[in-house]
Amino acid sequence: MTATISKTKLIEVLHDLPEEIEVDDVVEHIMLLSKLERARKQIDNGEFYSMQEIRDLVKSWQK
Repeated sequence: MTATISKTKLIEVLHDLPEEIEVDDVVEHIMLLSKLERARKQIDNGEFYSMQEIRDLVKSWQK
């Protein structure tokens, strides 16, 4: 699933960054924003595990 962000949101993020910043840091912020947006969409679509499902999964690994 590819996450998209609006130019408006991207501009907001860039505006909040310091005046002088490394390009790598800008890319890192954009990647984090993209991952958070993708996670939000997955949650909205019900694509996540409940805490009980996680516990059951971990228990199955320990057998």
